[in-house]
Amino acid sequence: MKKVLVTGSNGFLASRFNEYYKDKYDILALSHKELDITNENQVYDFFKNNNIDIVFHSASISDTGRCQREIELAKNINVDGTINIAKGCELNNSTLIFASSDQLYAGNEEEGPYKEDIILRPNNIYGDTKLEAEKEIKNILEKYYNLRLTWMFSYAERNKRVNTNIITNILNAALKGGKISLATNEYRGISYVYEVIENIEKLMNIPFGDYNFGSENDICTYDIGCSVLENLGLQNRIEDIIIKDTERFKDKKRDLRINNKKLRDNGIYFDNTGEAISRCIKEFNR
Repeated sequence: MKKVLVTGSNGFLASRFNEYYKDKYDILALSHKELDITNENQVYDFFKNNNIDIVFHSASISDTGRCQREIELAKNINVDGTINIAKGCELNNSTLIFASSDQLYAGNEEEGPYKEDIILRPNNIYGDTKLEAEKEIKNILEKYYNLRLTWMFSYAERNKRVNTNIITNILNAALKGGKISLATNEYRGISYVYEVIENIEKLMNIPFGDYNFGSENDICTYDIGCSVLENLGLQNRIEDIIIKDTERFKDKKRDLRINNKKLRDNGIYFDNTGEAISRCIKEFNR
């Protein structure tokens, strides 16, 4: 049984990854309290004393607002911490799976969907740190997968972290009698977290490198929200729950859409965002 180290083990993605693969791999799930990735000596000692086959490195500060406010902390964790993990993988000959982000595409002037080999122009500190981390990984390792993940969604689950996502946001608004504003000028892939997790295992059969990793999508965020309500059988409440925001990003569309051709060419497939929403709601409403 292969041994898999998971950093950031309490996170939205990692906590579900741990549960999903607990019987298939020897999972060593560590939080920041158990392994300080910014401490080079501690990381070195850990890898020196543990034989790790695969590292799923998801530990980071992913709150874009916090990254803007606490730039040095974001760089320390997202970049320096990743460098330490990559050096540990080099020491142990471990394969690194790095949770990068579609925010690398946020500043591109041309419209998406984006392929992995375009010139990257992040426009926020979070995206900057993920891009720098990707570059550092390439300088250190040959055995790596940089996964450019999209915004992910799922229902709330017991003993697992919940992040703000398209489904929980809309459900909360529906239950509390509130409203949620969704932009008609924003386009992005939004992925079902369990489809992401299922596909991570398939990486072991494809070449190392950079991969867009999530759902493709060609409809705006407002239409995605409408699709959520339609799948919930609440299509008659769309105007009560969703504010159709036509002003945000009016001057320049926000476009974070990914192109998965490279992934498909290697036999890994994702549902598009609309299909993924339908699947998620069906699975949790059984």
